[in-house]
Amino acid sequence: MARTPRERHEPIDLRSAEVVLAGTQELLPVLRAAAVRAGVDAMRMRVVGVDDLPDPTETGDAELAVIAIRRPGDDPAFHRAHEAAELIDPLMAPHAVRIVVTVSGVTRLAPKIERTLTSEVLHQIGAAAAPTGRNRPFRNLRMRLGLAALKTAGVRVFRIAIGH
Repeated sequence: MARTPRERHEPIDLRSAEVVLAGTQELLPVLRAAAVRAGVDAMRMRVVGVDDLPDPTETGDAELAVIAIRRPGDDPAFHRAHEAAELIDPLMAPHAVRIVVTVSGVTRLAPKIERTLTSEVLHQIGAAAAPTGRNRPFRNLRMRLGLAALKTAGVRVFRIAIGH
């Protein structure tokens, strides 16, 4: 769901931003490593397993959430990702950027796929902060090939909006 220009997020400085990483247990270490590689300060990172319910009284002002869900077989991971996004919603600031990564049950995230995935997540963050559709970050041929490789490997990356 695209945001209108007035709802677009300001550019996110990953060194100072509060970030929530949520996902299935086997994907959380991959998310954490990718976030550190992308420049996220580990002290400002909150990691939540989708099977571990966060404390309902806990609140936060995270500007970015990355949710990674492994989809076994034909299970639609989008619904699980949407549920995870709603669970972590109290930890998020209004109009925070929420990026979802779904991984096929048979996909093993090799280091090269992890690097490509990190690039795509960073591209999605930049696209969320673009003031208009015309000013979105350019996806060069290398990034397009990387996105095609991710899709072939069974990895999908997209942004979602919750509530606000």
